[in-house]
Formats: sequence, structure tokens, C-alpha cells
Amino acid sequence: MLHRDTIPLHESSQSDIDEIENLIRASVQSGPSTVPAARPPSPPRASIPISSSPYMLSGIPPPPKSSNQKSPLIAPPPILSPSNNAGGFGSPPNTLTEPVCDTVKRDLMRIVNNLKQVVFPNPFREDPGMALRDWDLWGPFFFIVFLGLVLSWSASVKKSDVFAVAFALLAAGAVILTLNVLLLGGRIIFFQSLSLLGYCLFPLDVGALICMLNYSNAMVKIIVVTITLIWSSWAAYPFMSAAVNPSRKALALYPLFLMYVSVGFLIIAIN
Repeated sequence: MLHRDTIPLHESSQSDIDEIENLIRASVQSGPSTVPAARPPSPPRASIPISSSPYMLSGIPPPPKSSNQKSPLIAPPPILSPSNNAGGFGSPPNTLTEPVCDTVKRDLMRIVNNLKQVVFPNPFREDPGMALRDWDLWGPFFFIVFLGLVLSWSASVKKSDVFAVAFALLAAGAVILTLNVLLLGGRIIFFQSLSLLGYCLFPLDVGALICMLNYSNAMVKIIVVTITLIWSSWAAYPFMSAAVNPSRKALALYPLFLMYVSVGFLIIAIN
């Protein structure tokens, strides 16, 4: 680049450059500036020993270790088999591999316990929610079939027709009564209600069996059927009445009483 091509600086710019050069010369002539000494390091702090030993925390010297001392052996936790927790918490027992006699025995014990809770006086009758919690359908099915067989044995003609009519009346009646309670706003499970109505047939089964053994005396049959009819109605009353609203109690109990009266007339009429 030639000298004639240079552009002259403005007066203010030239004065700034001169001032910067003067500052640089003054700093070089004065010599290197002194740098303040660095801050001395802080003294090390005392560390607190951390130990899991109780003797270290309390200040008590630990006992001397003996060469004959053995570490205690920790026994492994016992392994619970399915049969050990059958009556408590945990998974239910496996009933697929148990003997048939054990299954039959357990079902019979459950039928007997449910029969005691429904038909016979017990403290659980005051609280219908506690009674018949372990409901089943084997017991009601047995009582319906047994009543049909007793009525067919008592009949002199058309035994199969009598059994079919009795079985249909009891089975369909239980379903209709359960639907009636549910439509009335009852707080009860469908199959639990069927189980309850089936167990309440036990007194009528006993009455039908007595009438079959003493079918010649009509007065005895009327007395027996009346007693068993009252017994069945008394057994079903607390459960069915507690399941519905008190203002609708009569609507739930009247069909039930009507079905038991129909079964009672059927027992008296067959000879």
C-alpha cells in the first residue's frame, strides 16, 4: 500500500491513540507491579470417627475377643406349605390335588355350618351380614332334590311328574323371589339369596319326610306342615327383611310366605 493511499485519522482518534501510548510507556518505566501474597491455607479440621459399634459411641471398651467364641448361626426362615396357611393369610390351598374324601368332607362341614346359621337359633341371626358369608349351592340343591324325591315317593301315581313339578316350583320360586328382592333395591348377592332360600327349605324337608312315614293321618300332616311352615318362614325372615328398605319389607316377605304355603299344600295333598 502506497503512502498516498493512506487516509488521515481524525483529530479525536489520534489523541486517543497518543494517550494509550503514553499510558503504556508509563507502566513500563514504573516496573512490574507487586502482586499480593496468596491467602494461606486453612488448618485441617478434626474429623469425627463414624463406627457402627455400640462401644465406640458410648465410650465403653469392647470386651476381649475369645478364640473359642463362635458367631451365632441364623436359622433360615421356615418354608410355608399351602396347607399351613389354609386358614390364614396368603394364597388359598390347592384343592385340585387333594383326595376326594377330603373335598367331600370339607363341603359337608360347610353345609352343616351354613344350616346351623340359617335354620337354628344363633347369635349371627341378629347380624345378617355376618351369617352365610361362606354361601354355597350344594346344600340348597340337595334340599330341593330331597323334597322332590320325598314328594314323588309319597305319590301313588305319576311319581316322575310330581318330582318335576316340585323341582320346578322350588327352583323357579327361588329365582323369582331373589329377583323380586333385587328389584326392590335389596342389598344381597343373587347366588347368596338362592343359597339362603334353599337352606330355609330344610324344615319343610323334615315335615315332608314325617308326612311320608305317617301318611294315613291327615290331622298329623296338617300339624306337622304348619309347624315346619312357621319354622321356614322364621328362618328366612331376618335375612330377607334386612336386605330391603323397611317400607318395602312386606313386598319382599309376602311372595316368600306364599311359596312356602304352596309347598305345604303340596305336601298335604299328595298321598
